[in-house]
Amino acid sequence: MVKYLLLAAMVVGIVLWLSGAAARLARKDGTGRAPPAESMVACAHCGVNLPRGESVEEAGRSYCCDEHRRAGPR
Repeated sequence: MVKYLLLAAMVVGIVLWLSGAAARLARKDGTGRAPPAESMVACAHCGVNLPRGESVEEAGRSYCCDEHRRAGPR
């Protein structure tokens, strides 16, 4: 009975190890490293936090959408 438990534990360990290796190989840059974290900014109108790449910028301020950009800061 113990040898079957050990065998099952080894199989689970191998499957988990291979799934982690497959995830590392599937990354876009191929280096196995996670992409660098993007800085967060707060909307000047409502204060919601969002990644800088998704924000709308005007006059040195960041906004979450065009509507808030047109409304201006609070």
